[in-house]
Amino acid sequence: MMEIEKSVAWQRHQLATVERMQRDLARLTHPVIRAVGLCGVAYLASWAVVMMFGAAAGAMVIVAAVSAAVVVLGAPAFALAVGVEQYFRGRFARNSR
Repeated sequence: MMEIEKSVAWQRHQLATVERMQRDLARLTHPVIRAVGLCGVAYLASWAVVMMFGAAAGAMVIVAAVSAAVVVLGAPAFALAVGVEQYFRGRFARNSR
């Protein structure tokens, strides 16, 4: 029985294509991950200030509300961006063997 294998050149070509796709998509995924992460940190920090100072920290309540809204509304995009990054890491791991 004859076995057909991919040549080394073809494997390198596939890896280069996957790397290019990852770079192109990273222009979209990295800002989403950074924005939702930053808003998550802002939410936690502002919530800590509100818990320490109570209602006297009125501006922090607004910061907490806005950052919480961004985190909640950005969660699906964040999950998709992380999923895309994980997919490409898996492809790189499989191709580098």
